[in-house]
Amino acid sequence: MQFVKKGFVRSFLWSLPFAILALYQGWSGNTGAVHGMLVYAGVAFFLGLTSVIYEVKQWSFKKQIFIHWSVMHVTILPLLWFGGATPVTSLQDAVRLYLNFTLSGLILFTVSYFIIRMRRQVKAS
Repeated sequence: MQFVKKGFVRSFLWSLPFAILALYQGWSGNTGAVHGMLVYAGVAFFLGLTSVIYEVKQWSFKKQIFIHWSVMHVTILPLLWFGGATPVTSLQDAVRLYLNFTLSGLILFTVSYFIIRMRRQVKAS
């Protein structure tokens, strides 16, 4: 239960700036940007919610990676696909979106992994 609560707190904090930007864009009359900001808020929400996966000590690192990868495919990818952040009008667009999604995920995962690893080394010393 502690992980769920922590995940929801993170998801709220991470998505709040995008929700505020969406409100601002709406008040400014820029309704096109509102939709994009809400899609980004959804992405931040799911990233915050699933960030606790790597804190489950009972799971191996491989299991954590696989679960995170799976959850991203059923939350973030459809949000990007159907949310309209990137127009998908052809098979080529769909493949490009998937490759960008995968590459972005690999880059974010790698950077996060090394940051976490460095933080653990600093704490241990």
